[in-house]
Amino acid sequence: MSEPDSGARHVDPNLPSWAALPPMNHIQQQGSGLSETYWRAERAAVQRRPGQRWGLPAAALVLGLNLAGFLLLGLVVTSETTALFVVGITIPSLLAAGLAVAISMSRGNGPVVDFGLPRSTPDFLGQVRSGLAWGGVAVVGGVLLALVLLSRIDFDDQAPLGNVTDAAMGWKIVLAVWIWIGAPICEETMFRGMLWGALEKRTRPMPMAWLGNRWVVLVITAVVFAIWHREWWRFVVLLWGGLAIGIARMRSGSIVASTTAHSMNNTLPALVILLA
Repeated sequence: MSEPDSGARHVDPNLPSWAALPPMNHIQQQGSGLSETYWRAERAAVQRRPGQRWGLPAAALVLGLNLAGFLLLGLVVTSETTALFVVGITIPSLLAAGLAVAISMSRGNGPVVDFGLPRSTPDFLGQVRSGLAWGGVAVVGGVLLALVLLSRIDFDDQAPLGNVTDAAMGWKIVLAVWIWIGAPICEETMFRGMLWGALEKRTRPMPMAWLGNRWVVLVITAVVFAIWHREWWRFVVLLWGGLAIGIARMRSGSIVASTTAHSMNNTLPALVILLA
């Protein structure tokens, strides 16, 4: 597809590898089959690159802190003590998300630009709508996949939160709120914020610029997201959810959309904790 009025296609080697098209005006956007919100996200990715001085090492540091925290706390915290269990699963994610924000502020454009946070009420509402739509896709697909798994796998010893069913209602509420709101915010800051931004930054003539292709970014973040939960019995469900949540991020350019989708996807698990 060539640029109108130029008669020739011009590709800037400094643009992300997926941004072969120049910023499109409203008429072009209407004919592209993609929303205006999508093209705003594309342009935002190009505009934040010059000020983003962090990449894959920073993303690895954030994810490494999260993993190290879980492994360390796993040595001293068990689900036998509900209060310690709830605190133990929140601390690593809070620390990692906090580090991601600190890196963005010190080495990047700040979280508003780097993570696509909304700058106006219409932006916020548009991102939430995108998140709700793709969150619905995640939930429907996840339920169908779970039903298939339920018919083939013995889940008696698989439920990671099974030992909190006898906990006091107060702790159940805290855990449910964390699953519904806290975990999506922290995990989206890590995965669709830091990891997504680090991959998206790969551009020509950088080595392995193919990592910056939007579909490659989507797949990598979804796979890492699924693996990171270390729940192999529902890997396919997590992968499906990661893809749907990632599309919300890709089409909106914001972790607000992906966080909304993630939160919607976690609604059923949160309700299970409350009603167990």
